[in-house]
Amino acid sequence: MAKGRPRKQGRRDAKGKLRPIIMPDRGNDRTAAKKDKYGTDGCDAIGRAYRAGLLGEDGQALMRAGRDIYRIYWSTFGVGKINCTLGDQGGGSGYMGEKRTEDWLNRKLADIGPVGGGGRSAFDQLVLDDHFDYGPDWLDFLIMCKESRPSDPLPEIPRAKLDLAIEALQIIVHGDKYRKELAA
Repeated sequence: MAKGRPRKQGRRDAKGKLRPIIMPDRGNDRTAAKKDKYGTDGCDAIGRAYRAGLLGEDGQALMRAGRDIYRIYWSTFGVGKINCTLGDQGGGSGYMGEKRTEDWLNRKLADIGPVGGGGRSAFDQLVLDDHFDYGPDWLDFLIMCKESRPSDPLPEIPRAKLDLAIEALQIIVHGDKYRKELAA
């Protein structure tokens, strides 16, 4: 009998090698509480606002549009598309497709420019800025107020910021139809 190291315990594959034990990473208690509270929508500010019921009856469409704008904005103006270093083998639509996307995004962002009163700033904070775990502060304050005192009206100043951001999202989603409703 050979002496040596004892054989490790555990399941083995057909070749006799140990199978790795993969433990899923569920995060800490704070992460679990956030997932229980918001589900999969807690990963960004607009998702948290939607789950808290702050976006109104058209909330899901506004959330989708905000996430689409976020994705397109950062892929266009952030680092851009990652291509193959050996040439243009990365596929995609090439320069013209990227230019059309950039032009479309610039038109949408120009549409919300006239909202005024800090509307673009509120929109950027709710949709474009990286608020993955918390923030912007005014949104966290509104969510806290809504949870702690659901029957009381929301504070005026943070509610006004949210209203400006929602107005900008409404213009992106509904366009001219929404502008006509505002004018009437």
